[in-house]
Amino acid sequence: MSYRLWFRLDDVLPLAEHAMACPAHRITGAQARGLAPLAPGLIWTGTSRRDVLVSNGLPGWYSKSGDVHAAEAGTWRHITTDRHGVAGRPDYFQAFLPLRAGQALGPVISMLRGARHTGRHWVTVDIDPADGHLIGPDRVRVVQHRDQLIPPDGGWALAMVTSRAVAGRVYPALVADGYTSDAGYQLPRFDRATVEQMIADLDAVHANPDRSTDPMPGEYPHLRLTGDVLVVFDEHDDGEHVTYRETDRVHPDPEGRYPLGAYTWPWQLAAT
Repeated sequence: MSYRLWFRLDDVLPLAEHAMACPAHRITGAQARGLAPLAPGLIWTGTSRRDVLVSNGLPGWYSKSGDVHAAEAGTWRHITTDRHGVAGRPDYFQAFLPLRAGQALGPVISMLRGARHTGRHWVTVDIDPADGHLIGPDRVRVVQHRDQLIPPDGGWALAMVTSRAVAGRVYPALVADGYTSDAGYQLPRFDRATVEQMIADLDAVHANPDRSTDPMPGEYPHLRLTGDVLVVFDEHDDGEHVTYRETDRVHPDPEGRYPLGAYTWPWQLAAT
């Protein structure tokens, strides 16, 4: 039985490009067990609390603190049991995802690169022990929005939520009942009227004429509705030009609600 992992494209693509650019690559147990050739790829490793992808390129890519750069899947945590929605298990916790097919570019790296220009900000990877230790290209997709938040049998409850991403404003939402993100944040779904209010509120924040209190470029996102799709932008100012970069697209779910910022913004319950 497969388990779908959700990664941000902005986290995965740099790792894939690192693997493609490196002159050498390390062999892993997953590659050996999967009989995969030594070639650029990403290594999936799962634990009881998280799933990550790392590059197999050499020299390795490390942070200033000495940690290996990794893309971590965003998943849920069940509050009562502390159980996490992960794919790994004690007898199956690593697999190899090739990025090249022989000497040609493989379908996965081509798909990841193309996603930058098509509004696809999420990468899904389906992990299935039946596949052995080799992740095939058919197990990887790039999509515009995340449509899985919690287990299918999970419930929802009315709550008031807030986040620094919306300048501390408070909004009504349905939040996952008994679940948070693995980082401990709320997973909200908003109706369209609330989304429209958020857009107006953030527009007012950005339009603040007071130079002593107006926001720094990029401090808060910009939101726009294009038909039924909510588009999220980040603002960048290099001192000469202001540009806007699309960072997410949020589609309404079957109930017409938008999971804005779920797994990307630090939503918290508002103080009552």
